[in-house]
Amino acid sequence: MFEKILVPTDGSELATKAGFQAVQLAKKTNGKVIVTHIIDQSLTEPYDELESKGQEYIKTIIDNAMENEVNCESMIIYGSPKYDIVTLTRKSEADCIMIGTHGKTGLTSTLLGSFAQNVIKTIKLPIILIK
Repeated sequence: MFEKILVPTDGSELATKAGFQAVQLAKKTNGKVIVTHIIDQSLTEPYDELESKGQEYIKTIIDNAMENEVNCESMIIYGSPKYDIVTLTRKSEADCIMIGTHGKTGLTSTLLGSFAQNVIKTIKLPIILIK
């Protein structure tokens, strides 16, 4: 089935839920979870703070993977979430992507968040949406 499941996270509730669901799927299929975070280059906070937040987001999912004895890796890059998700997908050699339908920038009134919409339009892999 899926050997490598890519989970982009922004620390939002749905991104974390997607990470936990990816861990459960990987456990059932003896797969691996690859948790990623893209530090948005357009943000004005100091890079160290943004990286620290990204590490926290990732750690939550990695800790869950360790508790469930699931192999897990992580990647953090600095760039554009909209465009660099393609690069992360390629670098990770993922078989599928599991993402939350809305992240921190998503509006609850929209059917699907802008990041999720972008992933659906640009990635040619199976995508599992978590809501």
